[in-house]
This record gives sequence, structure tokens and C-alpha cells, in this order.
Amino acid sequence: MSSTNRKPKGNVFTLIAHRGSSYDAPENTFEAFDLALDLGFNNFETDVQLTSDGKAVLIHDDTLDRTTDTTGLVAETGIAKVKSLNAGLWFEGPEDGAGVRGPLAYPEAFVPTLDEFLERYAGKAHVHLELKSSQPELAAISMKSLNQWGWLDRHTGDNIAPGLTISSFHFEQLERSIALMPNIAHGWLLQKIDKASLKVSVELGLSGIYPNASKVTEKQIADANNAGLVVRTWGIADSKAALKRAYRSGAVGTTVDWPAKARDLITSL
Repeated sequence: MSSTNRKPKGNVFTLIAHRGSSYDAPENTFEAFDLALDLGFNNFETDVQLTSDGKAVLIHDDTLDRTTDTTGLVAETGIAKVKSLNAGLWFEGPEDGAGVRGPLAYPEAFVPTLDEFLERYAGKAHVHLELKSSQPELAAISMKSLNQWGWLDRHTGDNIAPGLTISSFHFEQLERSIALMPNIAHGWLLQKIDKASLKVSVELGLSGIYPNASKVTEKQIADANNAGLVVRTWGIADSKAALKRAYRSGAVGTTVDWPAKARDLITSL
């Protein structure tokens, strides 16, 4: 099985497992990332931010409330506390999912550190690492871990695995990150591509620009490509229409929570 599907024009469209195969297993856990690989998806996205004592952990929200068994801000919680939390009890495996089904499907899941994640998947995946918070030290601390586990020496760009792409909604994080890791592919997550965003993206030296799938157009992608930028999308959520729009737009791929279902859908287009 492959994480890529070919569009009629011959271009490759890569399905990026969003926070792992997060429809089927608890997001941003080894269970979700392992399942993505098992299903044939060697591109996955994850979110990194810092604990109160400066440790990089994989979690999407700025609070612990939704995906763990406690409450509070990630940035105000120490690593010892975060590592003691359960990150699977909240999740119920859907009956049409590709993983374990029903309540308490993944009772042992935990919040990984960036180091644990990078060690586990070195040489196995193309990781799309989103600098989630605006914490000033995030890029530098992430770079230290990426260097330690050999990720800065891997192929970057164009979704080939193993590899690395760094993204963020925070432009200042991209500025920090690209200054530290200029040879790594970087992409800006934003709602919509326009002339102003293309201009600053090119000036910074980004390799990609990543609009919301529901707002992307073929013209936006053509303009970005003409400026030398690769386009992939985000924001599919549970919308089959958004997935079809992204697939037909000329984008090189998208993040999606349900990559197995998405592969079946676009194969039929």
C-alpha cells in the first residue's frame, strides 16, 4: 500500500496522516503514528510545543483538557506531569475505523516527547512537524532534537520518506526556524493564498505555502507554483468535498485524519 495516489495528469497527491491516523486512534500518540505506517502512510503530521520546563512534547491544543486525563495549560505544566498522563482514555474507536474499535480502545496511550517520536520513526517516515505554539525557544529546542536523531541530514521536501518538513501558522516561528535550519523545507499554514502571502513567503525562502482546503483554487496554486512554492492543504476535517477540492486543485497533497478512507475516495475519482 502507498500513501500516494496519482491524479489524471500524472501528478502525485500525498495523503499526510494528520496527527497520525487520528480518526482511527488517539491523535499524536504512537498508536496513531504506528497505525498510519501499518496502513501504508509514511507521511504524517504532528504538533510540537514546550512544557513549563522547556521540554518539547507532541500535543495539538494549548491545554491538556481534551486529549488527556487532566486539565491545564501545556506551557504551565512540567514534563514529569505530562509524562504521567493518559492520552487514550478519551478516545473511542469508531465502528468504521481502521484501528481498535469501541470504548477504551487504546487505554495505554501517552503523550510522546519530540525525542521519543524522532527516535522511533527515524528512517521510517516523512514527518511534517508543525511548530504549534508561539514560544520563542520552540524552534531552537526542536532543532536540537532533530539534529540529535539525524533528521537534519535526511531528504527534505516533496514528501519523500524518510524526510522532514517544518510548518507553522506563526510566521515568526518560520523566521526563527529557517534561520536555524535553512536547508530544511518550510511551509506556511494559512487560510488563503494571496499576493501578499506569496511575496513574503518567497522573501523568507520558504519552499511551501499551505492553504485551507475549503478555500484553495487552481489559480492560487498556479500563482504559488509560478513563484516557486509547493502547495499542500489542510483543514479537511470530515468533509469529503474539501478532500475532492484539494485533490483536483493541483495541490501536491493534504493532511487528513482519515487517510485510509481518503485513499479509497480519491482512487474512485
